[in-house]
Amino acid sequence: MKAAFPDIEIAGNEGGNYRTGAFEVTLDGKLLFSHFEQGSFPDSADIVRLIGENF
Repeated sequence: MKAAFPDIEIAGNEGGNYRTGAFEVTLDGKLLFSHFEQGSFPDSADIVRLIGENF
């Protein structure tokens, strides 16, 4: 992701709010991907595409 978006900041479990098995991608507070909604995990290309569409 850093190669595609050099200025991106990546954080995990912000504020200690996490759920076991959860994987979510948010951008500026907007949910782009949710493991619970999709039922699967994205690959790196999926994440880069989602960020590119919303950045």
